[in-house]
Amino acid sequence: MSSTMTSMSREAMDRMLEEHFCQEAEGDVAGTLATYTEDVIHDVVGDPMGTLHDRDAIGQRYAHLFSNVEGEGFAVKHRLYGDNFVVDDKIWTARVDGEFLGLPGHGRRIHVRVLHVFEFRDGLICRENVWLDGAAVIAQLTGNDILASDPARET
Repeated sequence: MSSTMTSMSREAMDRMLEEHFCQEAEGDVAGTLATYTEDVIHDVVGDPMGTLHDRDAIGQRYAHLFSNVEGEGFAVKHRLYGDNFVVDDKIWTARVDGEFLGLPGHGRRIHVRVLHVFEFRDGLICRENVWLDGAAVIAQLTGNDILASDPARET
């Protein structure tokens, strides 16, 4: 059995990621979910909820995040493109008014390196894997300068 899949162009993948990150920045759960296929796989590595395959559960994950953390921007460090996938390495800046990684934010601003691997099908995201520098988040939320690093200066 063979299947054919149309490859997305680099520009089309970038447009979809721009839309996805715009919806996240707006704190729009429904808008963020609209960038995914119906059968999306959402894997935030280390998250206690595990790998999610259910859009309602993914929406709950985002609702929890958006109620605690407000994204302020990001700076792409590097992107690698392949056949219907993107590896996205960036620095995310956010303000933590609630809790993040189980720690109270007290309105602190964090700068954290995040690595995404996105896969695409039919013009939408069908898989998202996310890794983030949890040690840097903990250091910034607890004021532990020994653990803190400046991710913008990392190469």
